[in-house]
Amino acid sequence: MIPEEYVSASWAWLVESAIGIFIIFALSLSLKKFVGLLRSRSSKAESVGRKKIHKIIYTPLQVAIWGFGIAYLLDVIGTHFGLDAIAKYVRPLKPAFIVVCFNWMALRWVKEVFKHLAKKSEKLGVSSGTIYALSKLCSFVVVIISLMIIFQIFGLDVLPLLTFGGIGVAGVALAAQDMIANFFGGAMLHFTRTFSVGDEIVIPAQNNFEGEVKEIGWYITMVEDYYRRPVYLPNALFSKAYVINESRRSHRRIKETISVRYEDLPNLEKIIEELRQKIGAHPSVDEKTSFSITFSKLGDSGLEIYFYILVFRVGYIKFMQIKQDLFFIAEEVVAKYGAEFCYPTTTVNLLQSPKNS
Repeated sequence: MIPEEYVSASWAWLVESAIGIFIIFALSLSLKKFVGLLRSRSSKAESVGRKKIHKIIYTPLQVAIWGFGIAYLLDVIGTHFGLDAIAKYVRPLKPAFIVVCFNWMALRWVKEVFKHLAKKSEKLGVSSGTIYALSKLCSFVVVIISLMIIFQIFGLDVLPLLTFGGIGVAGVALAAQDMIANFFGGAMLHFTRTFSVGDEIVIPAQNNFEGEVKEIGWYITMVEDYYRRPVYLPNALFSKAYVINESRRSHRRIKETISVRYEDLPNLEKIIEELRQKIGAHPSVDEKTSFSITFSKLGDSGLEIYFYILVFRVGYIKFMQIKQDLFFIAEEVVAKYGAEFCYPTTTVNLLQSPKNS
């Protein structure tokens, strides 16, 4: 019969390892069954946190189970064979795996929640850019907190690291001023919402550059110009140059002058009055705000009629079509009264010179 002390000394670690492996497999299979059950019961009517919980927890928990189990087995083996160095570095891995697991799940949950909020940004009255900025900020905070906990688990004092980090950040800030300016410029764009993805903007300081915003990043903003070329602008630019947001304007302006002949002066008042009625009745014209059609000047070639009209906000192509319609109305009214648009003309009076005697 084998002595009990021998069994305890020689086989206890094997029994403990076997039990540990069995528990690992059992937990892994149980998690798989549990996640499968959640997946089958999830429905579209449920909240995003519950509907996608199987995607959020499955991989992180599997990694945590196997990581914790392997660290536990290495700890048992190192303790049995007197490998204190291995046991010293392996033991902190067990709680570290748990922290990493919860950090991973938190990051996945934050991503899914803010992705769901971005789809409802219009109903919430918040731009999608702001929602994505908050998502990145939350992810950053989660990672920093997890790193501080892991440092504590491995016995690292956080305060000296923070002090050293502060000195390092000051040095890096001097060497990377442009990078930092672009980063904070991107943060200000996200939170001040000067413009959003899809807006048309004009930057007068950059030779009146015009384009549609396609992406607002933390370092650069991508704008597509009207030739469909992607243009990458550093975010620091927007803190120094003013930006015109064409997409948020309430109106577009028509400011034009037409001329009729001096011979049409008797009908000029009737022409102007009918122009006001017909152009003012156009559905795209805002007759109540800065609407003016007036006889403005006795020009060099004719009688000048000044148009100052505000059109409700539409796209540029639609605006040009509206402008064309208004010019056709003007031509129709002028022709109705037998008037004509004048051309720049010059009259030269020639005096007959005396004949040579």
